[in-house]
Amino acid sequence: MAALVKGHLHWRRANIQWAVFAYVVLSFGSVFFSRDPLASAAELGELAAFLLVPMTASLLNGQRWDRLLMVLTGVSVVSSSYGLWQYLHGASDLSNRLHGLNNHYMTFSGWTLIVVLLLLGDIAFNRDPQRLMWTIPAFGISSIALLLSFTRSAWVGLGAGLCLVAIVWRPKALYAYSILLLLLWLLLPGPILNRAVSIFDLRDDSNYDRLCMVKSGIQMASDFPVFGVGLGMVQVHYANYRVDDAPRKKVPHLHNNVVQIAAERGLFGLAAYASILFVFVFRTWRGVRTSKRPEFPALVGCLLAVAGITVAGLFEYNWGDAEVGILTLVCLGAPFALMQEAS
Repeated sequence: MAALVKGHLHWRRANIQWAVFAYVVLSFGSVFFSRDPLASAAELGELAAFLLVPMTASLLNGQRWDRLLMVLTGVSVVSSSYGLWQYLHGASDLSNRLHGLNNHYMTFSGWTLIVVLLLLGDIAFNRDPQRLMWTIPAFGISSIALLLSFTRSAWVGLGAGLCLVAIVWRPKALYAYSILLLLLWLLLPGPILNRAVSIFDLRDDSNYDRLCMVKSGIQMASDFPVFGVGLGMVQVHYANYRVDDAPRKKVPHLHNNVVQIAAERGLFGLAAYASILFVFVFRTWRGVRTSKRPEFPALVGCLLAVAGITVAGLFEYNWGDAEVGILTLVCLGAPFALMQEAS
């Protein structure tokens, strides 16, 4: 409100606001046409978080970004250090996984993944020696905790971010990655390696369950293509669409951002979600190609973070995880503020 009064808002020039606005409006449509509108209306509170995109685009600048990154890094180091302590004291298998300062291991891994990729962009392109003295150790601690979390979706997202850096900006890093993979194979505990190998095993119950959920979600979207079954209704009606031999009879969500949004909000809601990502990637990539040096690491970091968490979201509904979603929305809005400042 203070920025509005002072006339400091410039988010109208941040094209992403129209995609965000469409997503919010279509979410209201999913409530109105829900199979249980009153129950769906209780989910509308989550939409308030989308104000973070215009707020970030309006109020952030380079100096505030540096402060924000330092705060996020500090929290990640503390949470990851605690997570490593948990691992050493028994949180070292699938039935008991480290979760740091978070209540759930998936929230920990998603949140940590975003911070790790933000740090990766900063480390790769910020040549300030004093800055590297804290970003590199923080990256190492957070990455180790992430690897020991048993969270495969976060590992895939981290791999996507690392590949993006190498393919687009640092092709020679691919040689270093091969050495890194060998070291990880030699150093990581057996249960972690077995978990990584299980990513490719379709006979794994968790993997098969996700395939069943995809099939159920597609059927929901097919039956209710415009506005979906309604906010919060996927869990309620999953039993009606569950594949007969699916390992679980009840699920909180469909473990896939695309399928969950299509089933819950319909194809128009999915199109709005896709447009948010498209506008972000298009504008941020153009900003990266034409940016001046100061904001370049931050733009790359945000691009890596959104890419990584989006890829991870193909195997987990992290778009609906409050803590992870809030940080994702900040990353979606930040480049528009930094590019506006540089112009």
